[in-house]
Amino acid sequence: MVGDLLGLRANLLNAIQYAAMAGSAVSYFRIGPRTMIFVNRSTEADIVLSDIHTFGKPDGENPLRLVLGDGLISNPDHDNWMQRRRALQPMYSRSSLARMRQKMATVIAERTDRWARRERMELRVHEEMLAVALDSVSVSMFSRYGDTVADIITPKTASFLLDFVERRLRGPFSLPVGVPVRRHREFTATLDNLDRLVYRLIDERRRSAERHDDLLDLLLAARAGDAAVPLTDREVRDEVLTTFLAAYETTASALTWILYLLACYPEVQARVREEVRAAASAGPEGASSAAGPEGGASGQRPGRGSTFLECVINESMRLFPPSPTIPRQAKKDALIGSHTAPRGAMVMLNVAAIHRDPDVWERPDEFLPERFAGGTPGKGTYLPFGAGAHMCIGKGFAMMEMSLLVENVVRKFEISLRDAAGPDPVALITLRPRDGFGLTLTRI
Repeated sequence: MVGDLLGLRANLLNAIQYAAMAGSAVSYFRIGPRTMIFVNRSTEADIVLSDIHTFGKPDGENPLRLVLGDGLISNPDHDNWMQRRRALQPMYSRSSLARMRQKMATVIAERTDRWARRERMELRVHEEMLAVALDSVSVSMFSRYGDTVADIITPKTASFLLDFVERRLRGPFSLPVGVPVRRHREFTATLDNLDRLVYRLIDERRRSAERHDDLLDLLLAARAGDAAVPLTDREVRDEVLTTFLAAYETTASALTWILYLLACYPEVQARVREEVRAAASAGPEGASSAAGPEGGASGQRPGRGSTFLECVINESMRLFPPSPTIPRQAKKDALIGSHTAPRGAMVMLNVAAIHRDPDVWERPDEFLPERFAGGTPGKGTYLPFGAGAHMCIGKGFAMMEMSLLVENVVRKFEISLRDAAGPDPVALITLRPRDGFGLTLTRI
């Protein structure tokens, strides 16, 4: 009955790496009565991503829906998801990203200026990245800093929710949340606090005639379907929490590993710093931004290759993908290449392995930012934001935030390792350091 549960629960990252190292394009795990399939190679990943009707988002059993409802990440109804995505597309248009950029740039500059008050400081990297990401998404979503929501949405809150979801995803059986065990009571109380906060902010904004040019304004202005129906409060709530957790936790994770790699490779750090300074000297026209108003939601500027900073961000997410797995579910008996996928099986795209597929990536375990100079590859090979029809709508938003933060840090500081041993990655829904770790920032 337990099957492979102990291996998955003990260390998901080790389990998925072991599955990939075994050499098979597809690996099978048994978790009680359920089948979980890990897709470890790019060719098979493309099969899954290209057939959204056979391999759709997990249905009502998806524990993410307990938190996010039917937001874009967790909505299993493809037709409804498509209507919602079209309605939300203006949130991530070039003009919207340009407005968000100004808000975000102010938040990040204030945070890094605070660090620069000391000539040398030890930065608790993941904790600080969570704090920066919280402020950035709070200002972009609500035009408020994180301190107005920090008693409700904290790194501890996000970690608890992610761990709760992950345990249910990997467990053979899960009691209904209504069963009053301690962990369920804590989950219910945490979610109730989140809901009260979000519904209060929605109600305040609906009653107000003020315009803030933020994401909440755009959500309330969104119209879905042929009838152009406004989103209900529940639908707005689902997208607010989806944006918060997606933009907050995954971006903080990505930034943590980017700064770590810059500390490991001083020559790469120096080259990024040189590029950033040159762009600043050229004025606003030359400033580098992975997703500025000219780049739109794609994160790539039309007709141009990537900046070196973009290459560094992309290569960092290849080696340390913020979301090490992407869940899908077989809606009918199907084949993944020559491998069977029974109806109802959880199909996990093993991003951590796909990003090091030796059939795709030359010297796959090495940090080589130049490999992205021509842009990012497709067809199931590079998946930090997913791929295909369900690619993350917030890609441009995330790339913009990461670029702004790294630009600020390398311009003001030299980043160096504090502990030669480095961090120990652990996979929940995101890839984060197990116990946190520190880097040294020396003011330039």
